[in-house]
Amino acid sequence: MDYVKYRDDVIQKKEKELKFLKYFSARDFEVIDMSFIEKLHWKQLTQDDLNSLDTRSIWKNGDAFYSLRNDWTDQIQHYSREYNLDARSVTYAGPIAINEHIYTNLGVEIFNPKRNDMLQCYEYIHDFIQNELDLNVDFAVIGHYQLFDLLLSKEEQNEELFTAISERNISKISKLLSQNHSLVQLLKTPTHQQLDFLTTFADTDHPTYKSLQYWKATLEASGINHIHLDITTMPPKSYYVGSFIQLYENNNRNPIASGGHYNGTLEGFGFGIQLS
Repeated sequence: MDYVKYRDDVIQKKEKELKFLKYFSARDFEVIDMSFIEKLHWKQLTQDDLNSLDTRSIWKNGDAFYSLRNDWTDQIQHYSREYNLDARSVTYAGPIAINEHIYTNLGVEIFNPKRNDMLQCYEYIHDFIQNELDLNVDFAVIGHYQLFDLLLSKEEQNEELFTAISERNISKISKLLSQNHSLVQLLKTPTHQQLDFLTTFADTDHPTYKSLQYWKATLEASGINHIHLDITTMPPKSYYVGSFIQLYENNNRNPIASGGHYNGTLEGFGFGIQLS
């Protein structure tokens, strides 16, 4: 890469980080920073931690093990197991390492959020994308990590079926359920029509259904009219239990921003923007 172009890219990225932190600091989010290197306490590792080890850069020094941060939310969860995070909402910017690739993450988290807190967090992120990054959100993908409780009975839920769903293997799903099962029919429906199709058979009083419809209305109110339902994504960690949202530009397979609700050591709602 040409040195001048590389230099300018670095400066522009750092300016985006600073702009992000200042934007949310002005809206009463506490700016935090945490070490890029995490010390791993083996006795405190959860099954989620163990499952993610193959995506992390880990090394041993003496009797201690260390890892590069690969998820800000996860690091905050680790921190809160030992210390009291005395903040209601935080913002951060810094590197993460996933499969030996380094990315810069800009993020916000609101702890013990009410619905209005989640709404405001989304509105701030959407405003920052449009007016500070000068990007358009052309469409959104939404889902809910408890969606299977709405679509399937407890007896129907099993790992074989979940794997087939994550692979979008409609043939196998049809064999495990039936050709006429509502989940199969939903998967055969174009994703931008699935939320409307959901109303034809789902329990409209179910909390998951209400959450999806709330976010659909929220996104439409902010000018996003192309909304797709994702029922194939499995939760990356067990503490992701609620709605998730991804905001996209046309012709870009990677989301501008991703967010959602979680409930682990801390309960929270957050959004992140990944800079390449």
